[in-house]
Amino acid sequence: MTTHLAVTGVCSAERRRYARLCVIAGRHRALRVVDLASDADPVHVHATVHGMPSLCVLDARHAIDDLRDEAPLRRVVPHGDGRADVGARARLAAQLIEAASAVVIVNWERMPTADLSILMALASHLAPTARIRLSRGVVDDLSALGFGTALPLRDAGDRAGWTRTLNGEHDPFLTDRRVATMRYEQLRPFHPGRLVLALDLLDSGSCGLVLRSVGVCRLATRPNVPARWEQAGSAMWIDPIEAGHGLDDVGQDIALTGIDLNTAAVRHVLDAAVLDDAELSAGPTAWRRLSDPLPEWNVAVGSEDPTAD
Repeated sequence: MTTHLAVTGVCSAERRRYARLCVIAGRHRALRVVDLASDADPVHVHATVHGMPSLCVLDARHAIDDLRDEAPLRRVVPHGDGRADVGARARLAAQLIEAASAVVIVNWERMPTADLSILMALASHLAPTARIRLSRGVVDDLSALGFGTALPLRDAGDRAGWTRTLNGEHDPFLTDRRVATMRYEQLRPFHPGRLVLALDLLDSGSCGLVLRSVGVCRLATRPNVPARWEQAGSAMWIDPIEAGHGLDDVGQDIALTGIDLNTAAVRHVLDAAVLDDAELSAGPTAWRRLSDPLPEWNVAVGSEDPTAD
């Protein structure tokens, strides 16, 4: 029986090299390898990693820098293609780890032990169900990781650390005292103007290095429409969640992963961005008049009633 394996990673040179060696090794173990280009269409990547086991290749020399990279994946793409977004490379770097069945770290031999421990723990926090391995050669890696055998396939949507955090199931196998994942919950909606200030403060590093955060949030100026919160490095996306979401009673529910996080300080910064008692009491009609510097949403939402209170 042939096993399919998707090889991913934002470092093109190392991913291609590893995939080629996997192809050669796979001939002897009924393994069919799919090499996913680092700037591939996200829809294609999403469909592939959800349909088969995936192995994410991390280059130890710059893996953490990749998770902070503000560059787009491509500079010339059709209008609306997210690969041109600022920070798209950082987002894809995180998403590929999160969707991985296994993470292989290459070029680790000269990395200081303390830094290597942080990187391995970070990968495990982002993908708690993935097998994390320091590469010792493709043949050894495939054998140790069980590729070429009938591996149980966990849905890629259930592998992500943020998903498991919001489900109360986050339990990374590898840990380091400097790496942490926290959950932020708050029923009050955000004041968009203060939220922008809070995001700038978190990005400054004053609360530690927030590398990745994903979840659900709600803006006071758009109270009937919950939004998907997604951050990678210094890039941030807050996009509306369409009807049928089942999130009517959810305010903020966000998982944050980073290095040297001061979790109490993160909570304080985000709490300062939600509505205070007077603003909350004023009701949704008043909320809509608050300053809102965030990008507009080009989406029709039938439930949005400007007179609702």
